[in-house]
Amino acid sequence: MTSTYHCRKLAIYYRTMKIFAPIQSIRPILAVLAIVSSAVISSVSCIRNPNIDPGEPELGEEYYTGGKNGTTFLSTSKAYEQPAPAVTDAIAFLRGETLFEGRFVSGDGSTPFSGLGPAYIRSSCKDCHPSYGHGRRMERYNADDYGNGYLLVIYDDDGKLCPQFTGMPQTRATHPFLPPINESGITITWHNHIDEFGNKYPDGETYSLIYPTVSIDPNAMLPELVPAKYNVAIEATIGIYGTGLLDAITEQDLIDEHAKQQARGYCQGMPDLPYAADENGTMKVGRYTYGCTRSTLQNGPGANAIWNITNVTRPDRRYHYITTAYATAMANNTDVQNVLGISSDSVYNYLMSTSLEAEMTTKDFDDFMIWHRGLAVPAARNLDDETVKEGKKHFYDMGCTACHKPSWTTGEDTRIPGFSNQKIWPYTDLLRHNLNMKEPGLRLYCRTTPLWGRGLSKMVTGYDEHLHDMRARSYEEAILWHGGEAAAARDKFRNLTKDQRAAVVKFLEAI
Repeated sequence: MTSTYHCRKLAIYYRTMKIFAPIQSIRPILAVLAIVSSAVISSVSCIRNPNIDPGEPELGEEYYTGGKNGTTFLSTSKAYEQPAPAVTDAIAFLRGETLFEGRFVSGDGSTPFSGLGPAYIRSSCKDCHPSYGHGRRMERYNADDYGNGYLLVIYDDDGKLCPQFTGMPQTRATHPFLPPINESGITITWHNHIDEFGNKYPDGETYSLIYPTVSIDPNAMLPELVPAKYNVAIEATIGIYGTGLLDAITEQDLIDEHAKQQARGYCQGMPDLPYAADENGTMKVGRYTYGCTRSTLQNGPGANAIWNITNVTRPDRRYHYITTAYATAMANNTDVQNVLGISSDSVYNYLMSTSLEAEMTTKDFDDFMIWHRGLAVPAARNLDDETVKEGKKHFYDMGCTACHKPSWTTGEDTRIPGFSNQKIWPYTDLLRHNLNMKEPGLRLYCRTTPLWGRGLSKMVTGYDEHLHDMRARSYEEAILWHGGEAAAARDKFRNLTKDQRAAVVKFLEAI
């Protein structure tokens, strides 16, 4: 990484040159691969699908977690990477996948994936989503650690994000700029937790629970950015498969579900549905992120992450993901001024410009979203197993489905028409609930996590942790952390026999 890149990127702002070369150099190769693979793409995601394999017996609808057009029957380590049968543009899907897996660099436009920085969080989407899954539990915060999907949350005592930092605070930067936070000053500490039952089931079996606290040494922050008082938490990235199907659920169905939840006494602490702007600025019901702060996939976590994690600009976002405080700090930094050879005002104007040259083309972003939207959901497995059926009965009897709503029927989907009118089984109501967890950070009220496909996480990613900060090292621990609105369900689980509890876990692993 050299200052040459930033001098040239500044030159864009002054309209003296154009630095970004779209990813044309890899596209001819991708096109050939896509043509050769297009038939494979559709068939791979339909292995054991009775619609194309008459030798297989008909499966029950619950096996089709993503509906007939959104389910892959591949259950190997590549299960999270498959295109849904409804995806028709194989070339665009492969191009989008390349953007997800690619590593962005600080360059002068002569290589693909240029545009990283000036400050950033990761250089690749896959860093946060190893094997296309969710982030894993970590003992430390280091962006180079495999599977570290943790993002920092820095907030004040009123629960508001500290404005000195971006919503996803950055810990990396490209020369000559400095990161807002130096990762060496971030400490994650894991604590043992003793619950109100002394970590013991009524039958005498014991268990353990842990939770994290996070601190940032003020000396690890740029001096100009240190808040007077602040709190820190971590949140792990979520799974990305099936999000296109969740996007196809109608807004009215979400509103109706919220009304049902309130009628049964849930969602009382936050009675109003969260609303967030879609890609056109229209306010709609939030359904993505732990706090339901994003309403549509086109303006959802993935659409934002390809920009704000890397700070690579695109036609609809020709500005950097930074704060005014950071721009001011860098503009007043004499080392930055000297390396770039420009004045403080020029540095500030560049960093805060809203008319930078787009470093990612509209076509690239569109392909990325076709891939993101089109990822299939792994089919359920072993639902006819007697132990799984017993676990399902307990899961329903415990009242877990009050929040983990088993199924939805999608509405009309104009982006991927094949996702229209599909009965899907995500096991989530997409609403926020109070689980009354110890040290929850900002997530006292947290969205119900979709359970579909999570049973394959250990095989696909090598780990099997749960909840917003990955404190639960197993399904069992995840259930035991359910207090608040879910306390009654947790208590019913606690009163099951050891074999019955194991059956519930086996059911969760099957869906």
